[in-house]
Amino acid sequence: ETLSHISYKGDFKLTKQEEVLDFIRRRWKKDANWTDGNCLWFALILCKRFPYARIYYMPIRGHFITKIDGVFYDATGIVMPDEIVQSLVELKRTDSLLYNRLIRDCFM
Repeated sequence: ETLSHISYKGDFKLTKQEEVLDFIRRRWKKDANWTDGNCLWFALILCKRFPYARIYYMPIRGHFITKIDGVFYDATGIVMPDEIVQSLVELKRTDSLLYNRLIRDCFM
């Protein structure tokens, strides 16, 4: 149950980080292909569930992650980027060729 962005599991209030991790762990199998070619789809799912989330791209790894309340996530849970990440919105604005290629390659 969620009330005004406060989540409860039983009688216990979850922090935002716990809420996101609970959502990932309860709904997605560990052997799913979310980190091998479907990371943008997973990021979109997180954005749908957490509307204030933002998608970022890790250009060296070629991997999409989602930032929610200052913490990055993918299908494995919390991600600590070891490279400079780019906001998907900013990438669309600054490098439309790369943005269009990523969208084409990830969705088609």
